[in-house]
Amino acid sequence: MNPTVITRRAALGQLGALLAAGLWPGTLRAQSKPTGAGAVRFAVLNDFHHDSIACDAWFEKLFQSVGAHGRLAFVAGLGDLANAGKPESLAAIKRLAAALLGPFYTVPGNHDNDVEETTRIYAEVFPGRLNYSWTEAGWQFVALDTTDGKKWGDTRIGDATFAWLKSELPKLDPKKPTVVLTHFPLGAGVKYRPLNAEAVLECFLDFNLRGAFSGHYHAQTAVAYRGIEVVTNACCARVRENHDGTKAKGYFVANGTPEGTLTREFVPFAG
Repeated sequence: MNPTVITRRAALGQLGALLAAGLWPGTLRAQSKPTGAGAVRFAVLNDFHHDSIACDAWFEKLFQSVGAHGRLAFVAGLGDLANAGKPESLAAIKRLAAALLGPFYTVPGNHDNDVEETTRIYAEVFPGRLNYSWTEAGWQFVALDTTDGKKWGDTRIGDATFAWLKSELPKLDPKKPTVVLTHFPLGAGVKYRPLNAEAVLECFLDFNLRGAFSGHYHAQTAVAYRGIEVVTNACCARVRENHDGTKAKGYFVANGTPEGTLTREFVPFAG
């Protein structure tokens, strides 16, 4: 019996075909073994831009709208909670969310860093909410700080975030369906994508990555990435508009199934 010799070029070609079909290592591993995942439902909001006490009524109504969906495992707030980084704006969003929502998981946005050009003020109001992960119904959620001071364009995700990924991802289960949550967009070609965003996605090559949600670019975008969609959404702000000229503001309600399928529905909000 003569063994079949596979050249490096052929091997790379076969790997490329698998990746193009969405059959990358983490997904193949999850398909071959049970993940123990259940159904999960959650909401994703981005770009709040709370500016003053005049915004409180807007966010009360917004959070009431989100809460009316019922049975949400959590709500994610993907940065720019404050319009100008003021601690009182960050505190207002935290207070209103605590009163009207269930678990509220946030990441910082560049405008949350406006005062000092660091995440210090944000982290004082939202301790433990820079780089972290949690599990709901067998689904893994990874929230990341993708800010670069207060810069809004031509940014780079910081070393601290990559150090956290290197340290903490090995503690997670690569077979479980996994979702990434960031402020800055991760999808290729999306406006304001950090210069090193691809390096974040590559950290999840061996994971059963099912989706990624981001903000910053106030518009609905969806970029295909190895069998999943990497998305952004319209803003939730009273004092800001969408970047693509669309009028509808709102948020996503997402549903994950035991089979690892992730879907989302846009819910418009007009105040």
